[in-house]
Amino acid sequence: MIKKLKLRNFNHSSEILKLLKSTGYKNLGLVPTMGSLHKGHLKLIEKCSFSCDKTIVSIFVNPTQFNNKIDFANYPQSIKKDIETIRKTNPSAIIYTPSESDLYTSPAKAEIFDLDGIDKLIEGKHRKGHFQGVATIVKRLFERFSPDYAFFGEKDYQQILVIKKLIKKYKLKVKIETIPTVREKNGLAMSSRNILLDNESRFDAKIIYESLCIVKRMIKTSSFDKIKDFINKLFLVKEQFNLEYFCIAESCSLKELESFNPKIKIRAFICVKVQGVRLIDNIALN
Repeated sequence: MIKKLKLRNFNHSSEILKLLKSTGYKNLGLVPTMGSLHKGHLKLIEKCSFSCDKTIVSIFVNPTQFNNKIDFANYPQSIKKDIETIRKTNPSAIIYTPSESDLYTSPAKAEIFDLDGIDKLIEGKHRKGHFQGVATIVKRLFERFSPDYAFFGEKDYQQILVIKKLIKKYKLKVKIETIPTVREKNGLAMSSRNILLDNESRFDAKIIYESLCIVKRMIKTSSFDKIKDFINKLFLVKEQFNLEYFCIAESCSLKELESFNPKIKIRAFICVKVQGVRLIDNIALN
């Protein structure tokens, strides 16, 4: 018989392992987060709670996936609020809020993984070592808890492919479940970083998603060069908006493409700095 759990907050993985061993479960789901939870995170927790007998939500701002110390220092955190939010979403969820020492020796360093280069494309070109840090923390969470399923959102589409590659290369027994990007009313992809924007910029940032929707309409009739030129000009005239990158790539390999082939599934990827805050987004184009 499987016992129901009251929501508890754990700082050490060993405590969770003891609890899981004592209560028993059919399958275990993991929702890794860096906190400052929004509706996208809640959708992941809801899907995990529906699909799995037990749910672990981890909250940890992982230092090894930041290549900018200021970005790491400024990343929004709201642990108490996050715990209350999880409590309302799934009262029996297990919350893991580790200290750095529970996951890393000092100083924290990323492991080096052979990910067949997928970590060096698109976002990886602009955030050196970022996906090695992501792979490090995800692998350690997988090894700590041996979840049957792990849940991620498509806003971080490249991250999903990196983790799938990690699982395949290192023979980890975890199945990845995903949800579509959850958006604000104006279309802006939900992100913990959005709260760093003032109200006007947060509203104006809808142009990021709108631009991708225009690209989707252009894809069959315009050359990729014309599309890229359109995106560059669009953000060139937007004050406080700095286009870091835009590209169209094959969905499965992230190989950047120069022309449209209807037989190949493709996605558009974009990163824009708004008031100095990096915002990423992507959509399927066919």
